[in-house]
Amino acid sequence: MIKKVLFLMVFVHFLYSCNSGKQTGNPDSTQITHDNITPEASIGDKPEYIDTIQAGDKKFLVSFVDKATYEQYPAYQLSGDTSETNALSKTTDVKRVGQQLEFHLANGGQKIRTNNSEDDDAYVLYRYAGYYPALHRHGIFTTYYEADGFELLNPDNGDTLYTWTAPIISPDKKYFLCPSMDIEAGFNPNGFQLFEINNKDIRLVGAPELTEYGIDEVRWVDNKTLVAVYQTHEDIANDHKRYVKLVMQ
Repeated sequence: MIKKVLFLMVFVHFLYSCNSGKQTGNPDSTQITHDNITPEASIGDKPEYIDTIQAGDKKFLVSFVDKATYEQYPAYQLSGDTSETNALSKTTDVKRVGQQLEFHLANGGQKIRTNNSEDDDAYVLYRYAGYYPALHRHGIFTTYYEADGFELLNPDNGDTLYTWTAPIISPDKKYFLCPSMDIEAGFNPNGFQLFEINNKDIRLVGAPELTEYGIDEVRWVDNKTLVAVYQTHEDIANDHKRYVKLVMQ
């Protein structure tokens, strides 16, 4: 009789141990919810960098931000004027004479840009964009047969700097960026130029070209940080925009 009682006690203890082990073990994986989607960060979050872009002796760290963060910063107001008539009305040193733009220089010389409207590779149109005080340069929009560009002309001597797009100048006026996005057609460069401003001198720091994505609608946040629209081939095909922050090192 005693043996039977002992046997029953051992058996009950064994069953209890098995059930307790099941309850204290790892929970069922089907009951665990994991969110593997990394949210796009705000400007102040510690970012997860998606790319590093080298521009001469400067480096840009690239990370995603959300649309709300991007839209906190106003679109850059170009000091150039989209209306040539308005731009010309603000200066006496530049005149439109038919197909020509005439620049009267401080050294007494003259520079002329002449439109060519022939429907071939020589096609070019020049449109005065206005004077950039921070750069001490006249700006000129240029349209070619299958591409676009921009010129910065020195009003003292006529020296000309050819850039990919109109300059976007940093708040401290020490740098400017010329972003160009053409990841699909490839008629224009896809990347950006970074220039350094030193009084009346302008130095090209670097001109990295991008292959997997493009950036556009660039806005300065501060003297070292920018935000921009980011698109890959797939984004463009789906009419989708994302946003990135670029921090200059």
